[in-house]
Amino acid sequence: MSINEQIAGIAESEERILLTGNEELDRRIGGFPLPTLALIEGENSSGKSVIVQQITYGALKHNFKVDYVTTENTIISLIRQMKSLFSEEIEDKFLSGELKVIVLHVKDLKWDEKISRYFLKVLENLINRSPAQIFVIDSLTYLVTHVSENEVLNFFTKCRNIVDSTEKSIFLTLHSFAFPSELMMRIRSICDCNIKLEIKEIGNMTVRLIIVTKLKGATKSTGNILTFEVDPSLGIKILPFSRAKA
Repeated sequence: MSINEQIAGIAESEERILLTGNEELDRRIGGFPLPTLALIEGENSSGKSVIVQQITYGALKHNFKVDYVTTENTIISLIRQMKSLFSEEIEDKFLSGELKVIVLHVKDLKWDEKISRYFLKVLENLINRSPAQIFVIDSLTYLVTHVSENEVLNFFTKCRNIVDSTEKSIFLTLHSFAFPSELMMRIRSICDCNIKLEIKEIGNMTVRLIIVTKLKGATKSTGNILTFEVDPSLGIKILPFSRAKA
């Protein structure tokens, strides 16, 4: 029996667990207990988008509906990228409405507090009205840079309340440099899951790290540190020198 079948059996008998569809990643992490408010953070090019795309693929594979908000892609580029990494089925899921892609063009805007506040309100309304069980925001950075710390915390608190009251799950990506460390700590405390992504030099190789710092309700212990690369034909590939934090 594969690890996916084993964890799926746990999900059916005890609680709902979202698998990513990547067998090695699911074996190491154990899946995401649902519902959840998850924060995936990291520097530029650390793999935040591919992680939430992998989560999206797993959700669709297990018959969840997904709304995916992107501030960095067009619909065509996102679907093309996910097809190349995961499966041709992605396009079918999009055409059938199981995957809904919402594009927020933000990079060329002249940002100020008023525009940022408006977009946060738009996101809140989208999440509240969405019939999807899984809601992805990639990336939140541009949308929160110009609002106050209290407004950022209010947004995460509202997401927390939505997850608790509706049992929807929300996955957000955020650049590590977006906020001061104290504010980041408060944001992490609101979330059920926190995954940090880093780029490190190991020997003569540059690798990406997945650091699971918080995974509320998980069957696996947190503190795992996994090394990975993105294979154009296979998606996320966990490397053999992954290790557990002492």
